[in-house]
Amino acid sequence: MMAFIFIRVEVDQVSKVASQIMKVEGVEEAHEVAGDIDIIARVSARNIDDLSKIIFKIRGINGVQSTDTRIVLASYSK
Repeated sequence: MMAFIFIRVEVDQVSKVASQIMKVEGVEEAHEVAGDIDIIARVSARNIDDLSKIIFKIRGINGVQSTDTRIVLASYSK
């Protein structure tokens, strides 16, 4: 299963947090973005339990304020 995790981060911690997020098993990409979300991470997990573990590892990173997760139901590409 694939999911996107929207992450809010403390001021001036975005790059540091992004590098820590990339160390979490299951995280495939992390993007710094503009707006009310600071980082979007694309993750891959075998099941909902593994996804939950990834989310809690990200939440445990120093500087992370909150997360909001979207599970992918279907994907389309050109």
